[in-house]
Amino acid sequence: MSPTLKWVLGALVGLPLMCCGCGGMWFRGQFPHEEALARVVNHRQVVQALGAPVSGSFFFSGKTQARDDAAVAEMEIALSGSKQNGVLQVKAVQTSKVWGFSRLRVMAQDGKVVDVVGGF
Repeated sequence: MSPTLKWVLGALVGLPLMCCGCGGMWFRGQFPHEEALARVVNHRQVVQALGAPVSGSFFFSGKTQARDDAAVAEMEIALSGSKQNGVLQVKAVQTSKVWGFSRLRVMAQDGKVVDVVGGF
C-alpha cells in the first residue's frame, strides 16, 4: 500500500472519529451523566442489588431542553455489577448551571427497583 493511500485512509477514518470523540465529550458534558453516576454507584441498596463494584456506561440515551441558564434532562444509563446489570433512569433540572435530581431510579435485570432520589 502506498504512503499516500495510507494517509488518505487514515484521514477518512481518523478525522470523523476525532471530531465525534471531542464533540461527544462536549455533548455529554451538557447532561448530568457523571453527577448521577456518582450518586448511584456507591449507594448501599444499588450495590446490594447489582453487586460490587457498580459501574456506569460511557454512553447513554436521553434528551434535554435548555433555555438560558436552565435545562431539563431525561436519560438512561446502563449499569453493570458483579451480580447483574441494570439501568439508571435520570430526571434532572438545571438552574444557574447546577443540576438537581427529581429522579434517580435503578431498575435491575431481576425487576428490583431502587429509588435513590424521588420514589414518588
